Amino acid sequence: MNQRKHLTLIAAGSAFLASLPLINVFEHYTWAIRAFLIVAVMSGVGLLVRSLRAPAWAPTAAMAASGLLALTWLYRSHEEYLGILPSPGTLAHFGQLLRTASEEMSEYATPVGDREGFLFLATLGVGAVALVVDLFAVVVRRPALAGLPMLAIYSVPVTVDTESTSWLPFALGAIGFLWLLVTDNVDRVRRFGRRFTGDGRDVDLWEPSPLAAAGQRLGALSVLAAVLVPLVPFAMPSGILDSLGAGAGAGGGAGIGNGRNGKSVSMFALLSGQLNRTKAFEMVKVTNIDDDHPFYLRFNVLEELSAKGFSAKPIAGGAPVGNGFGRPEWGPSLKASTHQARIEVSNELAINFLPIYTWPAKVDKVSNSWAFDPRTAVVYSNKETTAKKSYNVTYLRPDITPDQLRAADPINANDPQLKDLATAPPNAVVKSKVEELIKGKTNEYDRVKAIYDFFSPDNGFTYDTTTGADTSGTKIADFLQNKKGYCAQYAAAFGWLLREAKIPARVAFGFARGGTTSGKTMTLTNFNLHAWTEVYFPGFGWLPFDATPSTAIGGSVQTSYLPTADTVTGNDDPNRPGNNPHAPSSESAAPTAPDTHNNPGDTSGQPLGGDLTLVARALNAVTSTVGVTLLSIALLALVLATPALARARTRRRRLTSATDGTVVGTPVPGDGPTMVVVPNDDRSIVAARADAHRAWDELIDTMIDYRVPIDDAETPRATVDRLVKKQRLRDQAEAGARLLSTVEEHARYARAPLTGRELRSALSAVESSFAAGATRKIQLMARLLPPSVLRRWRTTFSARSNALTLALGHGWDSLMRTVSVRRLVARRAGR
Repeated sequence: MNQRKHLTLIAAGSAFLASLPLINVFEHYTWAIRAFLIVAVMSGVGLLVRSLRAPAWAPTAAMAASGLLALTWLYRSHEEYLGILPSPGTLAHFGQLLRTASEEMSEYATPVGDREGFLFLATLGVGAVALVVDLFAVVVRRPALAGLPMLAIYSVPVTVDTESTSWLPFALGAIGFLWLLVTDNVDRVRRFGRRFTGDGRDVDLWEPSPLAAAGQRLGALSVLAAVLVPLVPFAMPSGILDSLGAGAGAGGGAGIGNGRNGKSVSMFALLSGQLNRTKAFEMVKVTNIDDDHPFYLRFNVLEELSAKGFSAKPIAGGAPVGNGFGRPEWGPSLKASTHQARIEVSNELAINFLPIYTWPAKVDKVSNSWAFDPRTAVVYSNKETTAKKSYNVTYLRPDITPDQLRAADPINANDPQLKDLATAPPNAVVKSKVEELIKGKTNEYDRVKAIYDFFSPDNGFTYDTTTGADTSGTKIADFLQNKKGYCAQYAAAFGWLLREAKIPARVAFGFARGGTTSGKTMTLTNFNLHAWTEVYFPGFGWLPFDATPSTAIGGSVQTSYLPTADTVTGNDDPNRPGNNPHAPSSESAAPTAPDTHNNPGDTSGQPLGGDLTLVARALNAVTSTVGVTLLSIALLALVLATPALARARTRRRRLTSATDGTVVGTPVPGDGPTMVVVPNDDRSIVAARADAHRAWDELIDTMIDYRVPIDDAETPRATVDRLVKKQRLRDQAEAGARLLSTVEEHARYARAPLTGRELRSALSAVESSFAAGATRKIQLMARLLPPSVLRRWRTTFSARSNALTLALGHGWDSLMRTVSVRRLVARRAGR
């Protein structure tokens, strides 16, 4: 086995070892088996092609093609040609897997199960890394650069895993990288010659050289420093790092008020992504100890309203949950009962907002990295997620009557806490409808009740996951006209109309009741995710109102201050097929529901679902089979045509001056093509020499394209003599080659260069002769994948990488001279 084949195996093994840190991301080893299969297939094909003495680019192309076939076999769409060849349907299936993985990234915590989207993403990533490692280590012979794609895999578990990760997979990956470097360097030493010491004694191949002692000491010190330096922050006294910014909890961290944040959750992902699933996934288990009919489980709110819908408002503060919650904004006469619930969150719900009941009083069994924001009544964390959390919640449940709300104090329009929550973007349709609904209503409750009753099925509103046509140009107006949508649209539309009436309102997210019940334990799935509206009443605080038709919500709850609401429908199991209240059949166009990452530091104001119809239409257009097929064909054609286009451009640039027009100068007597001596001025001489050199370079590239051997040590005349003899150039081809040789010789060696009137014709005649004597394969490769272009690209890449390596080396040497310990000691001793 030659060294390139040996390096192929080492590169494949190193790439697979570098992927082992993904063990910390997945719960099972299915990904590792599939990744090993695709790496094995690619390396085996690479070995086979290299044994055939194919061009340098051929093994890489063959490995990429075999990787695609392996992916097609592992992740079948059942639309493949002959059962294994990828088809447009296969590419569309791959795109769907990637979209599924992208959507589920914000919904799952590590370690994740064998979800097909994540498995495909991992297998594709490992295969791509294996291909790039082989390219750097075997083709380009720069194994150090192979560490970059390996580092990309290293960063995945550190980024997505909130807990400590095992060090062993990282160590194995590092061993693989060192294995690759050592193998490459041993091969270079073998090809260089004998190893010897300063006294002339030979050194065995694996015997450490005395000259390497300094490098070994430097390497040992570097590894020791890399291990100890990260431990320095943990050895500092408490308070040193805290001064850099207080986090959400008691420890140091990113300041919430500064707009910085940790992980985020997309409300759109939870509502649209989860509700569109065809299967129910258990997310939360709630055991209500002494409350038979609690309200919805709540974890987030959206307060910012723009013309596109509701969006997140950054959380400006909060105190650790251990400090308590305090009593809600209730008057002294309001009575409330105290209840407890035990909440268990599964691995399916990994967000940074804790599901709790409205009006919480206490949360036990969670760390102080969780903080409570009194303005939004949200419990959040910048450091942890809810995955696999189990905690107890103590909450209050007030007994509020409609008469009490009618007697509530008027809203203070100048209250800075409420001013921004009681305004709406100008919209003529909304304004007209609100004026109609609240006409004659003298108190806030009656105005809220009038708007709430407007969304009744008696007025034509229905629950539907699709919306009507976009006819008005604004989503809120379309929703009010079409009168169909799902919970997010009802909640946002109700909140919008309330704000138009100068009543503070916001949109809340959480879980409706329902699901399966066993004793006092209720299991909530992704189908129970829900959105509703919260309305502010002075003396009572924020009260929940659910405008979504109750008949469509399995687990809708009746409140004491809405006696006309439908009865509880919690007995209807929403997880049964055909009885799922949140089972969208196609894309969901939300007129006002926003698409946002409601994150303590999110100031982007991206609307949740506000433009969901347009987004869905665009996705459908892009992901259609025809669109994917045409796009794939266009991209593939562009990639394959790049070398040919580059060759045509180079040839056109070189032959621009080699025209067959009249040339000014002194004719040179003699047989053969007409030639002249250019005028004796600098500009003409420089131009003539450049034309000759370009024509000769074009001849050399043509020789390379048609696999004609070249010898850089030959003179132009010797090269042409060899071509005439071995390539059997005759007639016009021979005359053209000798013309190019004569012009190039004069351009190199003579004081006054020559130029001919037939340089372009000469090159064409020589190329035609080469093509006539070449095989069909060589002719095709010369047109589609010209070897001269590939050779130039390899040379350029090698030169630039060498220059970069040299620059980095010079920079390192300069840095070492600057911080030299000996120099510092000498300076101090001199003082």
